[in-house]
Amino acid sequence: MSSIKRISIVLAKGCPHCVPPSLDNTNRIAKDLGVPLRVLDIDIPEQLKVADRLVEKHGDWSEDYLIPQVFIEYADGRVNHVFTGFSEAVSMTQTCWKNFFSSNYYHKLIHKQNNTDSNLLKWIIVRYLTFKGRCRKHCEKSTSFVELWSGLDGVVGAYVCPDGYVSRVVYFSANPDIEWFKNFLSSQFREEIVNSRDIRPATRYGWELGDIALAEIREISPTTGIKEIYWTIYPQNEDEKRRGVFLCLTDRGGCQKLFIQDIKSRNRLCLKCTKKV
Repeated sequence: MSSIKRISIVLAKGCPHCVPPSLDNTNRIAKDLGVPLRVLDIDIPEQLKVADRLVEKHGDWSEDYLIPQVFIEYADGRVNHVFTGFSEAVSMTQTCWKNFFSSNYYHKLIHKQNNTDSNLLKWIIVRYLTFKGRCRKHCEKSTSFVELWSGLDGVVGAYVCPDGYVSRVVYFSANPDIEWFKNFLSSQFREEIVNSRDIRPATRYGWELGDIALAEIREISPTTGIKEIYWTIYPQNEDEKRRGVFLCLTDRGGCQKLFIQDIKSRNRLCLKCTKKV
């Protein structure tokens, strides 16, 4: 089956059903599917002509048609109309967007577009198994998940605060190889700091995450479970308490590898990358 090539939204900037709710949501669709978003503003004459043709041929057409209207366009030329805004309250449009994202239809789109096990695993991890958190040991800033490695059978990432401090590293896989994970961690450091006592497994089952997640996980795991292998250093002495794991930040010109330094340090790059600056 042909892949999706882009998402198109017909809108007007002054329409409260369009901006921000529908524009934000179509940006989310495009990101989830890994395709560009085409915005057709009916208040711009050149874009109006294209929008009129699209709506008349594939959408809900009338001389003064409702907006927003959203279309999924395929590489083989097919176009599916998937959304029209309401003429009632904006809350109705917002509710229907919420229903769209929780629908089986939307999740099947994701499956078909991301049709390999590795892509599907990434999708499951991002959608169900990674979270915003707070950096408790280092600061009180929020943390986000940063991917460090991915392959056919797993994904490794770290929860990182804006200063680069790593709260924990997590290895996701339906069939995890713990020794491989230990070697991956050890390859990041010059010193021996990876101990079995700091590695803890957890199983996340599809039924814990909802029926849609269960169906998705079943496609890559016969046990309907994804393993999370956590690595967090539990200090055993005062010297270890003064040190922390950091990520060499790419937005500062770093290499995105893990390194150890004083927990109060303001360095955002590892020693090797600092010397390059």
